[in-house]
Amino acid sequence: MRQQAARFKAVAASLAGRTKTYLTEHADIDVTEVHAVTEDVDHLKLRQASAVIGVGGSVGMLIAFSFSQELIGVLYERLTAGIGIPPDQEAVYRDATVTEIANVIVGNCTADFASHDERVSLSPPILLEDAKGISRKKNAMFGTIMMVTPHGPFDIHMVGPQDMFDDYLNYESENDNAAA
Repeated sequence: MRQQAARFKAVAASLAGRTKTYLTEHADIDVTEVHAVTEDVDHLKLRQASAVIGVGGSVGMLIAFSFSQELIGVLYERLTAGIGIPPDQEAVYRDATVTEIANVIVGNCTADFASHDERVSLSPPILLEDAKGISRKKNAMFGTIMMVTPHGPFDIHMVGPQDMFDDYLNYESENDNAAA
């Protein structure tokens, strides 16, 4: 358990640092507050849009970036400025903005995650819209970093260990694992 807590702390530090850098350099958005949520919860509350990525290797967890609607709007405007987006494609690009931000940040974190010559795998990001939350299963560990910007808050949730999930990021039951 102590090793998992240390892993969560290291992953959280990497995610917080790389997220602040990305938002500042690519979207000109300052992160004004960062809070580690350490209380023991049985349910992670998600915001309006969340991108979920599975990280393999020694990290072994799911990472969800959960954004407020206002922040998504500002990110979309800034990251697509100068791109001629047809009006009928705006929703597609808005969704892609959410998943691409998470994908780039977690991808940048792999340099911090990998130990020695270990490979760290990433699943493609999955977009969850208007999902209410993630409920804890018996072996799950939850960790959250809440970040505040002038354009609204967002959360980075960490859920582990990864062996609790199948290739489609669904919780696996003990019966599923026993059959494998």
